[in-house]
Amino acid sequence: KISDEMELNSKFVCNELELDITSRNILLKGENLKLTPIEYELLKYFMLHTNKTLTHKQILQEVWGTGYQNEMQYLRTYVNTLRKKIEENSTRPKYIKTESGIGYRFSCNQEL
Repeated sequence: KISDEMELNSKFVCNELELDITSRNILLKGENLKLTPIEYELLKYFMLHTNKTLTHKQILQEVWGTGYQNEMQYLRTYVNTLRKKIEENSTRPKYIKTESGIGYRFSCNQEL
């Protein structure tokens, strides 16, 4: 029974973005998105914490692991790369928002 529920909860959809944890696929507008393992983990972490502000330290700890909490440049670089892949306009992102001095927020406002 529990495994059935896990299957149901393995897909996360936000507008044109779809994450399938079971198959490790990310689709954008129905097309498979090519992501590096770190980009995948980063996007997964964002999508699992949709609409929550995540601190730089939290993200670095979760995605890269202990010992990376101060590697801000890693995070910035990967967020920029991810934005280029999932945002229509990476300079005005609608998914990955910067929370100045705090971290990032994955914004999922279901557009009608």
